[in-house]
Amino acid sequence: DATSMAPAATARAWLASALLVCSLASAGARTQRDIAKKTAQMTEEDWRRVEEEWETPEEKEEYEFKPPKARGLDVEKLQREKDPKKRQRMVEDSQKTTGPTMIFATVDYPGCCEDKTGTEEIAKRWNALLGSKGMDAQAYVVDNATILFSTNHGLFADEIVEFALEQPECVATDWNSKRTPGPAETPEWKAKDEVRKAAKAKADAAAKAAKEAAEKAAKRAKRRRRRKKREAKQKDEV
Repeated sequence: DATSMAPAATARAWLASALLVCSLASAGARTQRDIAKKTAQMTEEDWRRVEEEWETPEEKEEYEFKPPKARGLDVEKLQREKDPKKRQRMVEDSQKTTGPTMIFATVDYPGCCEDKTGTEEIAKRWNALLGSKGMDAQAYVVDNATILFSTNHGLFADEIVEFALEQPECVATDWNSKRTPGPAETPEWKAKDEVRKAAKAKADAAAKAAKEAAEKAAKRAKRRRRRKKREAKQKDEV
């Protein structure tokens, strides 16, 4: 579980601090004021070096991040399962990748979505929440109403989808060819979406008609040029 990494990291930080106090004491820092002064002057690199110096190989292996292993499809178990939803979930789980994957989230909020400003603020807030939960994912704005989650460990996709669906601005998530509605998919949003779809369909039809008209005009002009060339050639022969 990605969230289980946070307690381990906290334990490591506490241990490094305790070991540092011991190191400073043995190095001549005799009082608490000396120790506080020296620790205040330390950089991130200093802290990392102290932690590595005191860390045993066993501790390093224990705390090192290990992405979960992919699970294959147990065909016999699938055949025994009678619940269609559980069978579908088993198939989906077997298709998860251990490598990079992407999840899309449609959003809606008051004032959405004339530009990306509000959506960028939401992505920034979601990134902070993802970081606080120790989740390996980044949120990016791809258009005015869509946020993309990117992760290097696809087996965490379920947790990312669950996180997105907990956010009040999430209309729906799209991952692994599956769309899941969120709290912002309200009747009001559906009505607005129908209006947007109708406007887009109308614009697409107009663009298609304009393109077809331009193509027909180009063909007529080409035929006229060919006809004039034939007439000019016939006139020269006479």
